[in-house]
Amino acid sequence: MFELVKKLFRRSGAAPRRGQIRHFTAANYSRFTDWPLSYARIDASLRLDYITMTLRARDLAVNNEYVAGVLVNLTRNVIGAEGFTLQSKAANVKLRPEIERLWREYQSRVGGFVTFDEKQSGRDFDALVLRTLMIDGEVFIHLAFDASSKFGYRYEVVDSLQIDPLYNVEDCGNGEKIAMGIRLDRRGRELAYYIRETRYDYYMSGPRIEIPASEMIHIFRKNFPDQSRGYSNLAPIILNLNQMDGYKEAELVHARIQACTMAVWERNGQPTGGDFLDNSTDEKGEFVREMKPGIFPVAPEGYSAKFLQQSSPSNQFAAFWKVMLRSISNALGISYNKASGDYELVNYSSLREATLEDRASFEEAQRFLIENWKDFQFSDFTRALALRGYIPVGELDNCLRHRFFGRRFPWVDPAKELAAKEKEYDLLLTDPISELESRGQEPEELIERWKQWDAMVKKAGLPFMARPEAAPAQAAEPEEDTTPEDEVQE
Repeated sequence: MFELVKKLFRRSGAAPRRGQIRHFTAANYSRFTDWPLSYARIDASLRLDYITMTLRARDLAVNNEYVAGVLVNLTRNVIGAEGFTLQSKAANVKLRPEIERLWREYQSRVGGFVTFDEKQSGRDFDALVLRTLMIDGEVFIHLAFDASSKFGYRYEVVDSLQIDPLYNVEDCGNGEKIAMGIRLDRRGRELAYYIRETRYDYYMSGPRIEIPASEMIHIFRKNFPDQSRGYSNLAPIILNLNQMDGYKEAELVHARIQACTMAVWERNGQPTGGDFLDNSTDEKGEFVREMKPGIFPVAPEGYSAKFLQQSSPSNQFAAFWKVMLRSISNALGISYNKASGDYELVNYSSLREATLEDRASFEEAQRFLIENWKDFQFSDFTRALALRGYIPVGELDNCLRHRFFGRRFPWVDPAKELAAKEKEYDLLLTDPISELESRGQEPEELIERWKQWDAMVKKAGLPFMARPEAAPAQAAEPEEDTTPEDEVQE
């Protein structure tokens, strides 16, 4: 077999060799490849870079207008103006409105029931969780039962850098270990957290305190096996954003210099009755004449003004900036137009496609927050209702059934999408209950509201408010034949 293959390749001079192994070009090393790699596992890499990476991400969140805009955009589209909406699915239908009413009271800013400091509403606290998750790549939510609170549990976001990332123990016995301030069992389950109690304005300055895992909710996206902590979503673009800030600053300085007109006096070789500049110098021996807008001074005899005007070598700043922002937006999972606010050169089709992709990203983020945070919060809330006597203890398990909805998005093209939805109804591909629940509405509540509306209209004697009945379709009359008789063929 080998001889046959050898004959086939003989013409090209590429005869195979025994023992030769095919290599992937992606793993080739050459003089063009400068790609340092490490065999370290993910936690080892995080231990080295976590603090620096997190501090850089926080700096960008404060000082970079693009990152600040993305964070505001995410809060507006993931959390929304009204926050997450609860839809109770309790088996006892009569308890559903009461549970939802108590939840709205619990989440309100007036009561201050959600946080330790009583300064945030449920919606504001959710926005803080999302922002911290985006910047740090993880969020630690400390919970404690407050006996004086109507709804029991209160929460606070713990600074990620307070969970001591420098505290690592390879073997604690029983297969346990401590990885970046978190005690883990042999299966990787979190047992406790070690927090640095900060007494000053700097991290890692206070004693280490152990908090059991039952009092903490740790949220992060696990991108690698054996990953113990999260890392910033800005990690792939931190250096690019920093370079862009430096480039923008250089362009601004260049533009300011270019906008300033400066000149020097240069001898023009013409004879003069005396050197004017010799008698007009300052104490340093320099002749300086201030130039103001709209004022044209007379040039000294024998001298000409030579203007120093800076000119830009190229005009590629806008194109380069757009290319970089597109790359960064793609890394963040948001369209360039949405992230940058640039809708200058778009058409309906491209804008609709980008909008649908953005909505998919926002809905995925909503689902992640609901599964990793809101569901746990509702479980604590429901147990507190049972302890306080707002719901029967025997109904606790049934009352835990629920559903959360994030911000709902309007249709891009209402006429076309309504027509498509109507077609789905005709084909029995959907039903009103599913559609209403997907919009965060209770079918029973909607029917009751229509009953109330009907009663109000009848009581007010406003028959014109009723929806007119559709007129029956009439059969189309046959069109009159206008063909001339001489053109009719027998």
